[in-house]
Amino acid sequence: MKRKMKKQKFKNRNGRKLHKTTPGRKSGRLLFQYITLGGILLSAAVLLISLSAYFLPRIPELEKEIMDAVPPLSQAGNPETASQEETDVAHTTGADPVPMEPESIPFLVSSNEPGDISDLTVGDSSEEDTSVYLVMLDTSMGPMLYYNQGDARWASYLYGGEDPMGTYGCGPTAVSMLINSFSPGSLGVTPVNLADWAFANGEYAPKGGSYHSLIPNALSGFGLQVESIRDYSRENAADLLATKHILVALMGKGSLTENGHFILITKLLDNGNVHIADPNSYENSTKEWNLEQLLSELKDSHDHGAPLWAVSLPAQGCERRYPPSTGSLPEA
Repeated sequence: MKRKMKKQKFKNRNGRKLHKTTPGRKSGRLLFQYITLGGILLSAAVLLISLSAYFLPRIPELEKEIMDAVPPLSQAGNPETASQEETDVAHTTGADPVPMEPESIPFLVSSNEPGDISDLTVGDSSEEDTSVYLVMLDTSMGPMLYYNQGDARWASYLYGGEDPMGTYGCGPTAVSMLINSFSPGSLGVTPVNLADWAFANGEYAPKGGSYHSLIPNALSGFGLQVESIRDYSRENAADLLATKHILVALMGKGSLTENGHFILITKLLDNGNVHIADPNSYENSTKEWNLEQLLSELKDSHDHGAPLWAVSLPAQGCERRYPPSTGSLPEA
């Protein structure tokens, strides 16, 4: 006698009946899920490609629009702020000091403010190394292009491969003003060029700037006449300035650093004061200075003709580099 097989029933904990899922139905559901996921991913990829195709061609256009919106440096007699790109280039190679026709370079505006000897202290200049200087000075020898050791184009250039020009470069900067403006065949010489020349010719003093021999050796080497002055009287200095000389003065004593500081005494004024070219300070170069006071602050050092030299044009003359100023300098 055959026994009837009871159907096996499955219930969950709540007593509900459960039905067994066959393998075929389970595979179908998984396949549907995979197809759905694949469709979503494909749609996302198509959307990403479409967005890229739309925006990427606009990037060069946007960059050009931004660059066109940046104004160029104004060509003025006061220092201008350099761009970061200009500063980065200058810190490694130096830069062209005259990016325009010489005739368009403005002359310095004199303030008529009296200078204070304490303002000649090296390293205390308030001028930052983000400025670019492009200005002419009216001197006893003629128009002279002004250079500043803190100029953004070379302030961080390493003099001798070790010392930044902004701190130690007053010697090459002062000498390069004279050579660039008055030495035959040397138009375009920069403080960087003179720093490299000084290093190659043994005139660089590590952590001390330049040896005093830089002044006679560099100036005579580039064709200018230079002589040591031992008469430090006001009358003698005034006579030299009145006869087309520029004086290179090594300042020292208590008002300056122990290594001294080179400045150029450039012109005797009608009132007896003088103008100077201070490679460490544009502002000082706009002031009037008491000649006797400057001479009293010369460094007590007498090697290689220090502390005072008189510079003049070469005996055979020199072609005019820059046009003269029109009349007297403008006053603030």
